[in-house]
Amino acid sequence: MNRFPRMTRLGWRLGRSLYMRARGEERRGDIARNGEAHLQQCVIANVPAEETLTVMDIGANQGEWTETFLSGLPAARRGSDHVILHAFEPVPATAAMFRDRITRLPGNEIVQVHPLAMSESPGQAEIGVFADGAGTNSLHHAADARSPEHVILIELTTLDAFCGSEGIEHIHLAKCDTEGHDSKVLKGAKALLRDERIDVLQFEYNHRWVFGHAFLKDVFELVEGLPYDVVRVDETGLTLFESWHPELDRFFQSNYALVHRHALVWFTVNRGSFDGSNTYA
Repeated sequence: MNRFPRMTRLGWRLGRSLYMRARGEERRGDIARNGEAHLQQCVIANVPAEETLTVMDIGANQGEWTETFLSGLPAARRGSDHVILHAFEPVPATAAMFRDRITRLPGNEIVQVHPLAMSESPGQAEIGVFADGAGTNSLHHAADARSPEHVILIELTTLDAFCGSEGIEHIHLAKCDTEGHDSKVLKGAKALLRDERIDVLQFEYNHRWVFGHAFLKDVFELVEGLPYDVVRVDETGLTLFESWHPELDRFFQSNYALVHRHALVWFTVNRGSFDGSNTYA
């Protein structure tokens, strides 16, 4: 009676593993091996030292992404005259964890922490807190099958509005990890994208986009007619998709990015297309 379910589970796992490997989907979650650290290094290496490298960590959580960035930053570039990193974490307890972690690291003086969440328009919203420091705290908690420990009211802004108020002219690298709210964060950067003031805007994509009623198709439509390409962040490079295809919206965990075409030369880029059998190569 139990043999069939066990074999079914084994077949499912094997099939999923082969499917993800063939498609180049993310199979390692840690920043050091899933391509995020490599992306950081490519940006650092290609922004001239005489420019102030401007970086955003949106959905900073406990600071793993920011720590990785600081660890990979050459000592000569540490200091607010050379690099500035704006980190956004709206949950107070999680922001405290972020500060505690980052203040112990060399180069922490370049980091500014803001108690804000990014979205498509300024205002207020309730965020579900599943646990202090949890990576799943979300503005779309009502769609989650679990119940948060508590719900708090937070302030929302947009990348367009924040850069306007802070006098930020250009963003070299922004990372967005907002548990299904990412497409709305990207929409809140429409003016910056239109004015070509962002080089690389990385964002997380997974099943929580369903909770936000969003698709990768929305991202392709957002930059239609603009000099940006939608790419997937791979271990040692990028996979570029020239147009949206239904095969892309499978809600498997991956990091994607909008990359300005002048910045594509910073990376190893794999290009391909979907054929009549819905195969990308």
